[in-house]
Amino acid sequence: MVSHTDLDQDNIMVADYGELPEADRQAFEAQLEDLRQKMASCYRKTRQGVIKQEEFTLLVDNKSKCYF
Repeated sequence: MVSHTDLDQDNIMVADYGELPEADRQAFEAQLEDLRQKMASCYRKTRQGVIKQEEFTLLVDNKSKCYF
């Protein structure tokens, strides 16, 4: 007999962003804003108004609770 606590990988759906608990959404948004700032800091604007991208390495925070 199958228990309701057993997880069937074929019966799991990805949660919609709006379904996440408020605390998790706030943490996600904070990390997203930090990523935006880090990526934007890799661009420079010359005095002539030309925007150039510098090379950068994207570091990923492995503290996330989500594992693949």
